[in-house]
Amino acid sequence: MNTIYLDISIPRILLTRLLGRFSTAAYFASTSPLHFDALPDPALPADNWVRVRNRMCGICGSDLHQLFVDAGLDVAPVALPAHKRIYLGHEMVGEIVEMGPKVFQFQPGQRVVRWGRADDCLARGRTELCPPCQRGHRVLCQHASEPRQHTPLGGGFGDSFITPAATLLPVPDELSDEQAIFTEPLAVAIHAANRRPAQSGEQILVLGVGTIGFLLIQTIRVLQPDCQITAVAQFPWQARIARQLGADRTISTSETTYETVTELTSSALYEGRSGNQMIIGGFDAIFDCVGIPQTLNDALRWTRANGTVVLVGVNLHRMKIDLTPVWHQEVDLIGAIGHDIVNWQGEQISTFDLAMRWMSQEQIKTEPLLTHRFPLHQYRKAFDTALNKTATQSIKVAFDL
Repeated sequence: MNTIYLDISIPRILLTRLLGRFSTAAYFASTSPLHFDALPDPALPADNWVRVRNRMCGICGSDLHQLFVDAGLDVAPVALPAHKRIYLGHEMVGEIVEMGPKVFQFQPGQRVVRWGRADDCLARGRTELCPPCQRGHRVLCQHASEPRQHTPLGGGFGDSFITPAATLLPVPDELSDEQAIFTEPLAVAIHAANRRPAQSGEQILVLGVGTIGFLLIQTIRVLQPDCQITAVAQFPWQARIARQLGADRTISTSETTYETVTELTSSALYEGRSGNQMIIGGFDAIFDCVGIPQTLNDALRWTRANGTVVLVGVNLHRMKIDLTPVWHQEVDLIGAIGHDIVNWQGEQISTFDLAMRWMSQEQIKTEPLLTHRFPLHQYRKAFDTALNKTATQSIKVAFDL
C-alpha cells in the first residue's frame, strides 16, 4: 500500500511550524508529520469490511490545512481524542477489489465513493444509533471520538485502503471518475445550502469561490431559481467561472467594501469612530466559504436584521469576532459541516446520493472545476499547485491513481 499520511506528533507539529516560517520545504522534510510510504497491505479485520483500489482523488482544502499544520492547539475540536495517524484524501473514487463475507450491497469491481472515515455508528456496527446518525447526519455522530475496535488504513492519497462497507456508496455508471470525485464536496454544498434555504426574490451572497463556493452557487440556483446570487471572487478568472455557473453578479475582494454592499442591497450605511462601519439592510443570507475573522465580521454586518450567516469555511484558529449583530440585529449565525439527509421534492435523500443524481442529470457542472491532475509521486507539485492559486489558477487539483 503506497499512501500519504500524517503522524500526529505535537513535537513534530511545533518544529514544522517553526521551520515553516523560513521555508515551505519544512512541511515535506523528514522532521515533519507528513509521510509518503509503502506500507504492508493489511488484511480485512472484519467480515463487513472491504478493500478499495483508488482511481482518482481530489485535494480538499482540509487536506491542505492538515498538511501545513494550520490549526491552533486551543480550539474545540483539538480537545477531542484524535487519531494518531491521519490518512489524507477523502474526495476519492475507486473500485472494490476485496470484500468480507458479510458484505452484500456491493460487487467486486464496482466503483464507489467514500463519505467518511468510519467514525459513525453504522461504520462501527452499532445497532442502536445516536440521534445524529438516526437523522442521517453521521458526521456529527456522538460516538465519533470513542475508541474503535478496528482502524481504517489508507486514504484517497494512495493506491488503496480498507474500510467498513458502510462508509461507501455506489457510483452510477453514467458518472465519470472526473465527476465522481466531486460527490463529497457537492454533498457538503447541498447540506450548507439546506441549512438556510434561499427564498424567492432574496439576495444571497457567497463569500469565497473555491470548489465549495462554485458548487454552492449551483446548488442554491437548483434549490431556488428565483433568487439573486452575488459572489465575491479574489481573481478575475474566478469571477468569470462564478457567472458561468449561475452567479448573477460578482465583485472582487478589492471592491467588496461597505459602500459596494450598500449600493447592491439598497441599504443604509453608517460610520462611527475610527472607520467603524455598519449597514442597516443588507443581504438576506450570506454563505461564508472562507471563514476567517475578516470575512465573518463583515458578513455579520452585511446581513439584514433577521437574516442569516452560514459559516461554511473551516478555520481552525481562535478568532476575534464582533458578535453584536447577532443580538442587535437578530442575525442568525449557523454552522455547516459535512453532509446529511435532506428533503428534495418530497423525497428524503442523502446529500451524497442527491449530489450524484444532480451531476448525472447535468444540473451541476464540474468540468470547469477540475483544473490540474498529477500522478501521486508528484504530490509536492500537486500540493503547491493547489495552494498557489495566484500563479496556477487552480480550482480542484486531483491525483490520477
